[in-house]
Amino acid sequence: MKLQKQVSRVMDGKEYYKWVVVIPPSQIEELGWTEGMELTSRVKGSMLIIEPATVNPTNPKKPRKMTYEEFKRIIKEELEKVPEGLTWAQIKKRRPELYQKVPNNLWVRMLEQDIGLTREKIGGKTIWRLRR
Repeated sequence: MKLQKQVSRVMDGKEYYKWVVVIPPSQIEELGWTEGMELTSRVKGSMLIIEPATVNPTNPKKPRKMTYEEFKRIIKEELEKVPEGLTWAQIKKRRPELYQKVPNNLWVRMLEQDIGLTREKIGGKTIWRLRR
């Protein structure tokens, strides 16, 4: 990993810089991060913590809109951990970044094709699983 200083712009003869952290592609893949993803950073002691943004930068009181790719990755990760399945409420409890009260119906149908999601009613609850 490397920290780089780059000239961002020159105005009135003055140079302005930005700092770039080069992260290995394997770590980006492991994190499930994608190009263009909104990130936030904070300093804690001598550490810089970088994580996906969970708030909308234009309106901090509203959560940032999640992309379908992020939603798909989260659902797949959680259902791979629990092959017997989870309810939507259980998934939300495990992953607080899923702020939606109910999941987007179109996205749920897309998950059926993309990751093999199945949903089954058992005792009044809908259990989400991955097709075996």
